Amino acid sequence: MIIAIDGLGVNGKSTLAKMLSEKLNYKNFNTGAIYRCIAFKIINENLNVNDISNTLYKIKNIDINFENDKVFLDGKDVTKQIRTEQISVYSTKWATIPEIKSCVREIQKDYLKKYDTVIEGRDIATRIAPDAEFKFYLYSDFETRVQRLWMQNKSENIETIRNNLKIRDDLDINGGNFIKPSNAIEINTTNFTIDEVFEIMMKIILNTNK
Repeated sequence: MIIAIDGLGVNGKSTLAKMLSEKLNYKNFNTGAIYRCIAFKIINENLNVNDISNTLYKIKNIDINFENDKVFLDGKDVTKQIRTEQISVYSTKWATIPEIKSCVREIQKDYLKKYDTVIEGRDIATRIAPDAEFKFYLYSDFETRVQRLWMQNKSENIETIRNNLKIRDDLDINGGNFIKPSNAIEINTTNFTIDEVFEIMMKIILNTNK
């Protein structure tokens, strides 16, 4: 069974996908982490994304694994390194490159053929798993998302966070990374905690499967 979770950034997709996968004993595929790892590799190896053929050659055999709460890139724990604002912006920007999109989509589709999976991203229910048994779309107010980011890292200037999130949203929407699914179960997370949203999703899944 496939559970797809869509929505723009900072709506709790990754956390909820992890919680659901643990509860249901499913695999958890974090699409955002894939793009972040690619961005991290491009930056660290000083690759020129304008030379897309060489960049693809360098990343085509990228090794990304998820273990508990950690993300491993080519055998190294990069969990913290891929969560910076720089990586957030560049991963969103480079996700608009068709060749990189195609590379990630093939990784996603191959994974879904093998496992019962909770998979999250910005276009999962439309492009990657249109036949998913459950499709959720999470959204919340822009300022709520800004506050969530600031709470994660209060050393950052909140205006910088606000501007960066606006850039990320614009890149996602105008660059075609994000597509709102027309037939998903929509949940406004603005006034709910993560645990409350998790309970809502679990009730829907369990009641449907009765």
